Amino acid sequence: MTAPLSCTGRLYRADSCFRDTLAIIGLLVLLMPGGASAQHIPTPIIQTTTNESIAFARYIAWLHARDPFTESGPVALAITASVPGLNKQGSLLAIRDVGESERSEYAITEQQGDSIVLARVIVPYLEAQRQAEDLPLSSVLITPHNYKFHFAGIVDTGDGAAYIFQIAPKKRRAGLIRGELWIDSMTGAPVLVTGQFVKTPSISKSGINVVREITFVREITFVDGHPFARTTHMSIQTRPVGHANLTIIESPLSSDLESTGGATTAPSTGSVTLGPTSP
Repeated sequence: MTAPLSCTGRLYRADSCFRDTLAIIGLLVLLMPGGASAQHIPTPIIQTTTNESIAFARYIAWLHARDPFTESGPVALAITASVPGLNKQGSLLAIRDVGESERSEYAITEQQGDSIVLARVIVPYLEAQRQAEDLPLSSVLITPHNYKFHFAGIVDTGDGAAYIFQIAPKKRRAGLIRGELWIDSMTGAPVLVTGQFVKTPSISKSGINVVREITFVREITFVDGHPFARTTHMSIQTRPVGHANLTIIESPLSSDLESTGGATTAPSTGSVTLGPTSP
């Protein structure tokens, strides 16, 4: 059985900066605890405050700024996946960039592991991302237009303070979640988002919806005050393989190039074809 992933076009020609970025991402993956899932240990609420409205206003301003992980050029992507019930794992390294069609294209640089994991876990994730791109951005952003917010307190994150808001969608619609949003008190950045999708993506294979439930934790890592990496842990109930875990690490390449004084023009990328999966 082979994985239903194929590259078309030329592979991404990585320069030294790209290799350094992938090396860091690879180290992060190696340091990730085995079996990491979308469950997280809640941090105790240490106090309440009247300044949450200021933090929320900074968060809205953050949303109106350019997203460093989707709107700032090519992004290094590392995906690791496992199916505990089958004791199988798989991983993929790629460059994601926006093609001429204004849709994300993936230039795969490395893929390893069992083909079942690639076909039944990683490919459905990429397909779900494709479906998410088809949704109007304004319909899925975590804003008062789409969500109800309930302030729950402030926590010490180690690097500062974050304001916790419980979020619930106003309508049961694709792309929306029920969970928590943590907002950095100084920058307004959504340093952590966790919850469960209220409506799962419709991804069918042989007439069967392969994704039944998705819960996740997404957090942003900052270096010198700038977003360096976004890490997402997903716990997915799939058919027919059962429970699966995914860890996705994204790191924008353009910011790394700018900080090192190198060229900021992204090289041309190839693309990934999502083919039919083997039964």
